[in-house]
Order: sequence, then structure tokens, then C-alpha cells
Amino acid sequence: MNKTLNYLLQPLGIQGNEDINITGIQLDSRKIEDGNLFVAVSGYESDGHRFIHSAIENGAAAIIGQKTLKETLSVPYIQVRDSRKALSILANYFYDMPHNKHKMIGITGTNGKTTTSYLLHHILKHNGKTAARLGTVEYVINGNMRESRLTTPDAILLQQMLHESEDEYVVMEVSSHGIDQYRVHGPMFDYALFTNLSHEHLDYHKNLENYYQTKKKIFRCLKDDGRGIVGTYGSWGERLHEELAEELIPSISFGHSKGVESISIKSYQTVPEVNVVIDDNGKEYVINMKIQGEHNVFNAIGSYICAREIGLSPKEVIEALEAFEGVPGRFETVVIPNGAKAFIDYAHTPAGLQYALKTAKECTEQYLYHIFGFRGKRDCTKRETMVKISQNLSDYVFLTLDDLNGMKKEQMLAELRELSKPYQNIVVMDDRTEAIVYVLSLLKKGDGMIITGKGSENYREEYRYKTCNDRETILKCIQGYRI
Repeated sequence: MNKTLNYLLQPLGIQGNEDINITGIQLDSRKIEDGNLFVAVSGYESDGHRFIHSAIENGAAAIIGQKTLKETLSVPYIQVRDSRKALSILANYFYDMPHNKHKMIGITGTNGKTTTSYLLHHILKHNGKTAARLGTVEYVINGNMRESRLTTPDAILLQQMLHESEDEYVVMEVSSHGIDQYRVHGPMFDYALFTNLSHEHLDYHKNLENYYQTKKKIFRCLKDDGRGIVGTYGSWGERLHEELAEELIPSISFGHSKGVESISIKSYQTVPEVNVVIDDNGKEYVINMKIQGEHNVFNAIGSYICAREIGLSPKEVIEALEAFEGVPGRFETVVIPNGAKAFIDYAHTPAGLQYALKTAKECTEQYLYHIFGFRGKRDCTKRETMVKISQNLSDYVFLTLDDLNGMKKEQMLAELRELSKPYQNIVVMDDRTEAIVYVLSLLKKGDGMIITGKGSENYREEYRYKTCNDRETILKCIQGYRI
């Protein structure tokens, strides 16, 4: 696939002087091949402008950047106001605006993005539709699974995958970083679904208002006939729905029924499984689901509404929802041979943790043990709140390590010990696998153990027991392997 430089510059409002043939676009100089366009992005850890000469040596035919250069290059240099934004537009045009050949569903929110994306993908596939899924756990294109490195892939990879996809639908999680960094940009979504908003990523966004405003930008990425679907079971969602109405952006709300929408929740129960009674245009339907937790009531109804908007019937959607088995690492349950239960969940925000622990407590007859930790170099402001939530909802808490991300182990352990000081029921253990094996040895019939933070993710740190993830550690221990 080739494009001329003049063609690619047109949507940027720039008239090129040379009709250079562009064979690809890259933001990593190490990936440059002959004839590629290199876009120098000022990143958060490194500045792409420092690698312009490397890109030229590797065969770049032209350079896009936002800084004024003091020297003349051997290839054309085009200066733009924001090279990250330009990258998104350039990639979109290079790959022939691939969002137009799909029905695009973008899902954003602090919690529930992954489960909602899995639910919608399952509903579509269950009803014979072809659908891609892009998100935290994995990317699925044309029925083939690929490793996920970012919840929302970079602008080049995203457009490339959309171009490669022959799927009718694309269901994708859209992170706040993805929105802020223009990985998604312009009118590309047929449906934009907002789940909720709570304390997260404040190391990046600085405050909740900035975080909210970033999330809201997804609704500027709707196609001309696109529609928003907004969870109003929280105050931020209520505000968002009102503001979208004021801005004349069509949207549907879901949450606690106020009798204003054509589809609403009438009642629900969450244990032992999710049971939801809904009103769909005056007719009552019951949905019995295998997944647990109050939060999944709202994930299910948001998915239901989106599927109905797409054109599926209530029967088609409900049958799919009732057959849904769950998401890897999202409140996965492992039954221990002695009658205890272990739960594995990705929860890493205060609200997500509250949902997970509340559900675990509802499913536990006796003592609830909680194992979790914090990732290094991430938002520290939520940690004290999360420890307090755990201490309130769990009988025993074990603080341990998550990914250190380059942070020194002793520094993180010192912080965990400081966080545990006010409480009598919190123990700090420096090895995650040892903590799991130890708690498993304590469990009796009716007890529950929940491990949060990593979900299905593999370990990145070295632990005593050579297992890959929390689930494998549990299974190998209860099956008697020498781990």
C-alpha cells in the first residue's frame, strides 16, 4: 500500500511541493523501511525528534514534526502544530479511512470497559455477526487473536488493524490515554458507550475534572448519525447525559430507572447470579446471567441497549447474554476441593475494588481473605482509599507486590507497611505467590479468597513459585503440584 505525500498532507491543510511516494508511516525510527514517513512525536518518556537522523539513515522519505529545526535535512521536513494529532490523521488517510467499512463501537469508562466489550462481542458472534474486539486482554481480528500491549493501540496499529479487518463490527475499549493522545480521533464511531467514572489515572490527568473532560471527548468521535449510550448509575454519567443533551448529541441513558428511556431496569438481584428484569418498550423481560456482581447488571444492560440499537431483537440479545461465560481475570471463580472459593479479579481502582469485594463477600459464607498490591510508578493517591476499602470489606488483608515497573522493591514494601499501620487485620508479604499459597492453606469450607490487581495478566516479577499468573498459582497449589 502506497500513498503520495501530497495526498497525505491534504487533510492537514498543507500543500506539499514534492510528490513523494510514501510506503508506510512510523513513529519508531527503528521500524523505518525505505520510503516510510517518520512522524516525530514528543512523548512522555522520549522525544521522537531526537531520532530524526536515525529515521533518515534507515530510509525515511520524509519527516513530520512539531519542532523548529536548526538544520536542513536531506529529506523534506514538514512542521505541524501537533505531531501526535497529525499522526492519527495521516494513519487514517494512509489506510483509506477504514472505520467507514465497519460498524464501530467504542467503550470508555473507568470500570467495565473490558466486560462490556466481551459482552457485546459475544452477543454479535452468538447471532452470526462477524466482529473484531480490541482491548486490554487481547485483540481479535478476523477471528484471530493477537497480543494486546495497550488497551487502545497506537494510531498507526489501530488504523492498520481496522484496514486488515474484514469484520462487520469492531468493538473496542477506548482508554482516556487513547483519547488524550489522539489514538482515536475524528468521526469514527457509530456508538460510543460510557460505563462510569471514578478515581483513576490522576498521575496522568491530575484531577477528576480533567479525567472526565478527556473521557467526554469520545462523543466528539461519533459519525454524523452516531449515538451515545451513557451509564447514569453514577453522578458523572448523569452529568454527561445532561451535557450531551445540551450539546444536541443524541444519547440514551441506562442505570437506575427514571422512566425516561424506552429500555430500563425494573429490578435486579446479584447472588448467586445476576438476574435482571428490564422494560423494553413496554414489554417486560427477564435476563438470567452466569456472571456475578451488581456492576455486571449495568455492564449487561449497557450491552443490551447497544445490541438493540444495532437491530437485534430482545430474544436474540437475551439468549446471548444468558450463554455468556465471563471474561478471563474478571471475577473468575475457582472452587477449592474443601468447599472454599477463590476469586481472581482485575480490580485496580477504588470503585472496581469495592464492586469486586462486595461481590466476593456476597459469595462467601465465612471469612473473606483479600490479597492485593499496587503497581510501581502509578497513581499513588488512590492507595490509602483502596486499603481502607479492603480493610472494611475483608476479614483479613494481605498486601503484596504487583508489577514494580522499575520501582525498587524495598521502597514499595516500605509504602505497603506504612499503609498497613493503622489496621490490625493487614499483613504485608513481599512475595505474591507465597501470599497465595499461604492463604490457600488457611481456607476452610465456606471461606473465600480474592486476589485483585492483575486478573489474567502474567507476572512480570520473579517470585518464589515459578508460576505464570494468579490462576496458575492457585490451580497448581490445589492440584498438588510441586510449585
